[in-house]
This record gives sequence, C-alpha cells and structure tokens, in this order.
Amino acid sequence: MNLSRPDLLNRLKRINRKRNRYLHELKGRLRLVLSAWSLPAARRHDSLPQPPQSVIFPFVNLGIGDAVCHTGLWQKLKGLGYRVQIITETRSEVFFKGLDCVDEVFIVDINHIDRLAKIDSDIVVGMYSWMERKALFEIKLLSRIRYKYAISIGGWLKRPYHITLDLPANFHITDPQKCLLAALGHPCTALRYWLNPVPGSDDFIKNYLSKHTGKPRIVLNPFASVNERTMTREQLTDLVAKLQQSITCHIFIIGETHQLATLEGADNVFICNFDSLWHTISLINQADLVISVETAVVHIACALNKNLVCVFYSTNIDYNNALQSNIIFKPIGEKAQQIIVNGTTLPFNIDKVVQASLAMPGVADRPTVDFVHALPG
Repeated sequence: MNLSRPDLLNRLKRINRKRNRYLHELKGRLRLVLSAWSLPAARRHDSLPQPPQSVIFPFVNLGIGDAVCHTGLWQKLKGLGYRVQIITETRSEVFFKGLDCVDEVFIVDINHIDRLAKIDSDIVVGMYSWMERKALFEIKLLSRIRYKYAISIGGWLKRPYHITLDLPANFHITDPQKCLLAALGHPCTALRYWLNPVPGSDDFIKNYLSKHTGKPRIVLNPFASVNERTMTREQLTDLVAKLQQSITCHIFIIGETHQLATLEGADNVFICNFDSLWHTISLINQADLVISVETAVVHIACALNKNLVCVFYSTNIDYNNALQSNIIFKPIGEKAQQIIVNGTTLPFNIDKVVQASLAMPGVADRPTVDFVHALPG
C-alpha cells in the first residue's frame, strides 16, 4: 500500500497517540494496584450481612454536575433512615452543606489525603470506580475511613471491596445508583435529582427579579469547563439576537466571574455575576426556560423540573467508546430537549437551539416586532 508523506505522518501520529494512551492507562492501573495493596483484602459478599446505618461517598475530583446527578440517591437513602456522609473538596463545600439530603460533609485536600482525620462509617461506596482516573482517589480515601464494608461500582479492582457491582450496558448515571439501592435491599425503578429550597438564596433572587417581571425569563449558560463545549462569542451573540427577534423575554446569562467579565448587558439582557452557586440555583428555579451547554446547569434544571434545551458535545470518557457522555449524563425528565453536536458531522446550529426553545410551553407566547442585537461584539 502506497501512502503519501502526509498520510504516513498522520498514521504514525495516530499510532503514537494510541501507544501513549495505553502506557498512561497501564501506569494508572499500576498506581491503583500499589495503593490498594496497602489495604486489607476484603471477604467477598453477595449482599450485606447486616443493615448499615451510615453510608459515605468519596466525592473528590468531580464537578457540581456529578453531585447533582446523585442527589436523588442521597435523598432516597436519607428517607430510608441512613446517615449520608460525603468527602469532598473545599470548592464544593458550600454546595454539599446546603443539601438537606446530606448529614455530614468532610473536607479533604486531594494533594494531602493522608492528612484527613479518620472517619467512621458503616459502608463506603465508590460510585466512580468505573472511571480509572477517579478510582485512585477512592482507593486512597479508603485508608482514611474506618468502615465495615466497601462497595465498588464498575471497577476492575477487587481486593479492598466486599461487593463489586457491574455496570449495565449503555447506562445512564442513575443506573449504578439503582444497582446500589438493590444491593442494599431497596430496589428502585426510577430516580430523580433533588435540590431543596434555600430560603436566603430564594429571597435574594425574588428581590433581584422583582424588577424584571411580565415577560418569560430565559436563563442562558453558554460556558463549559472546556472550550470545545463552550459557545463562541459569535454563537452567543447570534443566539441572544434570534431569541429576542422571536419573542419578548428577559435573558439572564450565567457563568463564573472570569467567564462573564467580557460580556455586557443590553436591553432585557442581564449578566448575572452572583457570589453564590445557590443564588444561581434559585434563579434557575424561577426561569421559564433554561438553555445550557453540557455542564452542571443542565442537571440543576432537571432537578428543578424546568423547561430545558441543552447542547451536548458528543465525546467518550477515558477514550472508551462504550462510555458516551451524551448517554451517561443525558438530561432526565419530560421537559428536557437534548441537542447533540460534534466537531465534524453535527455542527453547532443556533437555529436548532432557537427552534427547540420556542417549542417549549410558556415561552413563545409574546412575539415581538423590534430586533434587538444584544451583546455587541
């Protein structure tokens, strides 16, 4: 087979990337095995011999969206009488301590896990053992917990775990949670996310919105943690303009402080630089429609049962084609519309987002005549 020089170079690059990923995975597995070797080998169980009273979840190196996706599980466990404990990092402390389905929150510096004081709990659950880059943190945190039983979900490492639960094929993030509930003796067919009211934040937002009444409220989040999932400035400007061309509405743009710094408000367009995530959650709870790229805002909107149009950038997790993020973290509920894009065959289409938005109930009932070009470039 004759290859041109550019084709040959591209093939060699692909081979080199594949080799580097394999070596990275091999090194990760070796670190995982060495860390687990310091832990006592667990006696295997098919089920727990005695009912537990407390369950602890290591939840580090994960985002707020991951946490929201597990709130239904924690609410269910608390309702069943369990004491729900979370180990997390400082950046997530305010969110977890605001959840009424969590009883205790322990803060750890993931660079110094050995400094975490010992924690007592009946069961420790590794919800993300199926992600190898998260499993190492779970193993390290096991050494800081005095537990009776350890449960792993989807992981290949067996040594320190009394029970290992397999992942279903083409699973949604709530499916491993159902497997855990079944293993604890509480089978469940459906789980919904849960966010409780926070009076201080709710009062703040009601006061903030008192000046913006009489029109549908659209909360717009164009920002993600990575650039490929974030709307460009041109896409954001185009989306706002077409929404305002179609309907009379208030548009509230949310994001982190550094993301919002370059934006300017316009007529009926407001830049919401709040100092608390719970303020943003309360704002979303007052929205008629939420538009967001793939980030925590999607799952917050689902928890609050809001009309939602979300744009997911199709990708796999840990270079594993069996782990598709747009399936695993697909929005739940009847009010969510998911639009999938990629870098090749499914480009980001603003018109498709606008069309889906206008189809949501209670949004497109006030057509407007004037064209307002917000967010001038």
